[in-house]
Amino acid sequence: MPVKLSPRQRSYIRKKTTAGHVDPSEMVGELNIIPFLDIVVNLIMFLLATTEAVLLISQIESNLPKISRGRSKSNEVETPLNLNVTVTSGGVIVTGSGGKLASGCEAIETGGAVTVPRKQDKSYDWPALTGCVGKVKAQFEDEDTVTVSADPQIEYEHVVAAMDAVRRNEENELFPRVLISVGVR
Repeated sequence: MPVKLSPRQRSYIRKKTTAGHVDPSEMVGELNIIPFLDIVVNLIMFLLATTEAVLLISQIESNLPKISRGRSKSNEVETPLNLNVTVTSGGVIVTGSGGKLASGCEAIETGGAVTVPRKQDKSYDWPALTGCVGKVKAQFEDEDTVTVSADPQIEYEHVVAAMDAVRRNEENELFPRVLISVGVR
């Protein structure tokens, strides 16, 4: 048996069941991304603040090579040493204006020879590198600059260890001005 509703009850039900006014953005089907943007902005501010704190803690003092234009005014230009130390997966290569140093740091060699090869346990021989650049320093006492580079797959800690090895030995400074370069061979 159907239930009879009064006109007042019908009006009440009609009013409650009709859709209200819809927001224009909901009619088109767009998403409200304002809460998402609030979260992203907060994350970016947090990451920037964190990065700034980390950069203040970990700083390595180094100088980039200088590029100059023009010619030298002196006719008696001495060839600079241009000492380069390259850390590779096979060991450390030491080169200069005269060429690449052979293993043992006594002679100049051509080809793909490694100056200071890695040890049997695959660790780098940093004391041998210090001794090698010490021999170079004995011949070029006025030089104080070395450029350190590495192959792309070399871990950063090995580059820093190479920088420390060429700066000084136990007695005195060897090459205190260390420049960093891209590892291109």
